[in-house]
Amino acid sequence: MANYKLIVAYEGTNLLGWQKTRMGRSVEEELEKALQTIFQQPISLQAASRTDAGVHALGQVVNVHLEKEATGALVSLNQLLPADIAVLSIERVADEFHPTLHALGKEYHYTLRTSTFHIPQERHLVWHFPYALDIERIRAASQDFLGTHDFKAFCNVKKNDPETDFIRTVTHIEITEPQRDKILFKVEGNRFLYKMVRNIIGTLVYIGCGKLPSDIIPQLLEGKDRTAAGVTAPAHGLTLFRVKY
Repeated sequence: MANYKLIVAYEGTNLLGWQKTRMGRSVEEELEKALQTIFQQPISLQAASRTDAGVHALGQVVNVHLEKEATGALVSLNQLLPADIAVLSIERVADEFHPTLHALGKEYHYTLRTSTFHIPQERHLVWHFPYALDIERIRAASQDFLGTHDFKAFCNVKKNDPETDFIRTVTHIEITEPQRDKILFKVEGNRFLYKMVRNIIGTLVYIGCGKLPSDIIPQLLEGKDRTAAGVTAPAHGLTLFRVKY
């Protein structure tokens, strides 16, 4: 069998994340069903990121071993997939390639709008936070996340899969205003803990509106107390933009 790398995009509003679950639709289940229909074989998928319910992706990376040639199956595959999931590319790769183990880093984007009224077309893609934010205060504070730290204060606890290693490296944070009242956060790192990006964003937003002091991040990293940091930003503003290899 040959190993194939798929780049997958999805709009996560009506999906319960990447991983299969008995509670409803998942990206893994929908993609698995479509591949089984085309290739008529058992399908096992691995993904670079197990995105949560409501989180979107433009550059999720998935690998699958297939008995038949697959590079020409892109059109057929997308015809079988629901409208909120698309495979952007299919590429044959080395047999040993694994999307998680071989990833060098991930880039997430988070979008927030501070206008008084929400934009209806954005309601599933953008966090509407109708309060003034000091973007320069946010930019300055964000630089304290750069480097290798213990990010326990920015990790939510998984009951069935508790983390034991909280050391992660954030390599880049960029905050821009592509439109008036619209803020785009770009966060890159080697790996991320459960809800870590959303907790970073929520903390920066609290700093931007004055709920937390601008110099608190080193203290939060040192204290390792999740309850001392900011709110967990809503899932629908987050997009897995790309995975680096």
